[in-house]
Amino acid sequence: MPTDHTATWNRIRKIVDDRPAGTLVSVTAYDAGSGEAFEIEGEHNYASASTIKILILVALARAFDEGRLKPTDKRPARQEIRLTGSGVVNWLDPDLELTLQDHAWLMTAISDNTTSNVLIDTLGVDAINEVGTDLGTGGTRLGRMFMDRNIPPGPPQNRATSNGLVAILKAIENDTAASPEQCAWMRKCLDDQQYRNDLARHLPDDVHYRGKGGSIEGIEHDCGVLTGPKGKVIVAVMTQGFENSYDADRIIGRIGTAIADGLTA
Repeated sequence: MPTDHTATWNRIRKIVDDRPAGTLVSVTAYDAGSGEAFEIEGEHNYASASTIKILILVALARAFDEGRLKPTDKRPARQEIRLTGSGVVNWLDPDLELTLQDHAWLMTAISDNTTSNVLIDTLGVDAINEVGTDLGTGGTRLGRMFMDRNIPPGPPQNRATSNGLVAILKAIENDTAASPEQCAWMRKCLDDQQYRNDLARHLPDDVHYRGKGGSIEGIEHDCGVLTGPKGKVIVAVMTQGFENSYDADRIIGRIGTAIADGLTA
């Protein structure tokens, strides 16, 4: 029997309604079993922060499927695309070459911006966005490589909507983003996520999270798949305008807890 999410959706509405004045919160949720969907401002377009990396991951998986690239192909992190203070690769040997599969794991699990730039450089911005168009991600698009926090005016921005992020995760979950083999690999990368202070911050032991968050000044997002005894919900929460990032983290965490309660109660 499908899970009744009415109480969950009402809790989420209350959480969002109680947010501080001047802040924005978008939520999209999808029950993978019943197909029931829920959204609040799901098409509101935000600076994506690192959530856009799941689109890069899918584009890479498709390149593996098509034989254009191999997981074992190696690429260096050239000095001109390394980012100060981001991830780990920036601090390693300048001549280091990693496999594309290793770059992808670092991009996803520890959100290394330098390895993300390696993959953008390898795949191309247009090719990555073509994948987004095919997946129906709408305003979720890559505009440029990742940069340091002092981004100059002018370059196109990386943008995302909660609807678009859920569309990507749905395709990964149901093996339509790429081949079943590559979708299983992408799910493993998302399973290994090291940053769990948003949707996963207060999950019970019997609810599993895999996903990808992102943050820049004034922005906190998380998107992921929550799986419990009563089913699976794919969810994205995007926020903007919180003076204290921890307040945004707490709201995202409360939404994750509300969904988890519906998957266990």
